[in-house]
Amino acid sequence: MKRTGLMKKAISMISITALLLASGCGAKQTEAEDGAKDSANGAAQDTTAQEGQETTDQEAAGSDVTIHFSEHVANIEAQEPHMMKIIQAFEEIYPNIHVEITGKEVSEHNTQMTLLAGENNLPDIFWLEQAPAKEFAQNGYLFDLTDVLNEYGINDSLLPGLVNSCTVEGRDYGIPSEVMMVGFFYNKELFEQAGIEKAPVTYEEFTDAVNKLKGEGIVPLTVGAQDNYSIWAFETMIARYGFFEKLEDLNAGNIKWTNDDFIHYFEKVEEMRDNGTFTEDIANIGYFEAKERFLGGNAAMFNTGAWDIGDFESSDMAQNIGFFWGPTFSDSKYPQQIGIKASGGVYVVSAKAAEDPALLDAIMKFWQFYYGEEGTKIIAEDTSALPCSKYNGTIDSQTHPVLAAMITALNDDWDAVTEPFNSMSTTVAYGYFDATFGVMTGVYTPQEAAQYVEDLHMAER
Repeated sequence: MKRTGLMKKAISMISITALLLASGCGAKQTEAEDGAKDSANGAAQDTTAQEGQETTDQEAAGSDVTIHFSEHVANIEAQEPHMMKIIQAFEEIYPNIHVEITGKEVSEHNTQMTLLAGENNLPDIFWLEQAPAKEFAQNGYLFDLTDVLNEYGINDSLLPGLVNSCTVEGRDYGIPSEVMMVGFFYNKELFEQAGIEKAPVTYEEFTDAVNKLKGEGIVPLTVGAQDNYSIWAFETMIARYGFFEKLEDLNAGNIKWTNDDFIHYFEKVEEMRDNGTFTEDIANIGYFEAKERFLGGNAAMFNTGAWDIGDFESSDMAQNIGFFWGPTFSDSKYPQQIGIKASGGVYVVSAKAAEDPALLDAIMKFWQFYYGEEGTKIIAEDTSALPCSKYNGTIDSQTHPVLAAMITALNDDWDAVTEPFNSMSTTVAYGYFDATFGVMTGVYTPQEAAQYVEDLHMAER
């Protein structure tokens, strides 16, 4: 169910703050911190402008500093236009700080970061998924950001639910790169053509929609198995079969992946395959090809997340794109009205870079700008993305229909959960991805898929 009356022509992004705070994962602020801020206000207001000018003058007069930044997309200008605009604006304010950014497709990026870690040659700042970020931190590759995030005021800028996005033993090692919000996007026109009046909620409604689409010769769901990470909406499905409720016992070995609930999950994926839900050549295409088919009007649904808002907004079918959380299951006893609304991957700082005080200061100034008012405004207004930091502006739903639809879903009454991927080791997480795609492509039976993941998890217990 969705709340009524949430959408108007202009939607305030302040509501994101309330949602993420209500999800129960916000950081706490002590009374002492509040008092210290209040007592310092008078003096700070008198000197802020002067200190800011002195800082800028010192930066201009100081020696040049170059920050080496590695991203997880191959074409940064096309896939993350906000980052390029923020870097340009930042360098205009800090002319002696240069941000050299490079990018590779996510799988290649992950492989490269692992290799560079072993060589003690990591870039200064880079993107990681949360599971490997925690492993990098445990191995001493990352800088402990806990103190500097407060020192530079970055935690104050973040949405409450995105503070402490990547912690190891109570210490912060990452800053959120995006709001992780995933599900199914659908083509309203193709749904209407097939006689589907509204987005499905239950598994039965989802199956009925698939049958109607097939009856009109429309591909129901485009999926690319060559990129095994592109399985986001299906993570929500396994969460509806009790993933988080079972997690502690899974890690301890008290419950196995071959439990009845997870078998039911894999059986549903198999039923979808047998019913012709997926792209016929699923094994031969990847995520980007699948997205092109959706945007070309050649498939009714596509599984992805909020990071694609920019591409969807700039497409010819922007006004025709809707969003829903994916099917709920009557054969599960666990909560069904849940959606992944959390922090996605994180930006991290290498331990080696932090050894240079001038470089570390430059890095933190960049993140201070990125999550501050100017950077947040660029993300929300110039590139139609969901910012990770507080934003007090408004979004026109006529100009940005996909962003508006995402904000509506973000603020609905479905409970927020994190991405299961971030609760597993890298090996087990990608094993789960491989197992699910194995069922989609007919390589595994549900029992074989569950056993495959169990074998990987058992080796780590």
